[in-house]
Amino acid sequence: MKEYVDFHCHILPALDDGAVDLADSLAIARALSDFGFTTVHCTSHLIAESYCNLPARVTQTTESLQTRLSESGISLRLVPGSEHHLNAGLFDYLDAPLTVGGSRWILVEAPFRSDAASIRTLIPLLQERGLQPLIAHPERCSVFNPPPRRKSFFFRGPKGVPDPGLFQELRAAGCRFQGNLGSFAGWYGPQVRQRALEILAEGGYSCLGSDAHQPEGLAEMLQQGYAVLAGAIGASAADALLRGELLQLS
Repeated sequence: MKEYVDFHCHILPALDDGAVDLADSLAIARALSDFGFTTVHCTSHLIAESYCNLPARVTQTTESLQTRLSESGISLRLVPGSEHHLNAGLFDYLDAPLTVGGSRWILVEAPFRSDAASIRTLIPLLQERGLQPLIAHPERCSVFNPPPRRKSFFFRGPKGVPDPGLFQELRAAGCRFQGNLGSFAGWYGPQVRQRALEILAEGGYSCLGSDAHQPEGLAEMLQQGYAVLAGAIGASAADALLRGELLQLS
């Protein structure tokens, strides 16, 4: 049994930009289970300005979906969680945050056009609260990536300016990083795929996630991502990463 753990998934229905309804949620669950996931962290967005999904709502929705999975014969253990948008407004919602499996790790997403200065300010504030940041899909965030060979709109201006040293700086400070299987599959483009492989080669990932939002194409993406992952580091190491063995949840 593979016993993979999905550390990042938008499977809960009608809470954010993920599953639209129960049918979507069940279809996502079947694809994840068929691939080999046995545990899924249900990480709906927590963004004060748009998706204000507080712990009570997420937990209730997770429990309800767990019941429907059991009724449908889908063997997945669901864990309530949250993908926390890393900005100053987040700190209004951290009295009792949904951490990763109740651990000290908190899944945070750096806004795609973040600047390094704000990240350097906010990360220590989380750590002062006894929380350790697990940073979602750094390969997709321009601030963690080397500067592009050509200027593009995506990298223009003070926001989103790459800071090549930031990744290792945060890693040395105790942060850990979650990669997306879709990044290895090339779903976000060749540059993101290349950066994901670079981070992988550096041993920069502690766990992985599907970051599934819809069921369409999910099964194909998981298989493609795994093929690239296993091709790069071998099946045994890929399986260990997918089981989250490098992330200590105690």
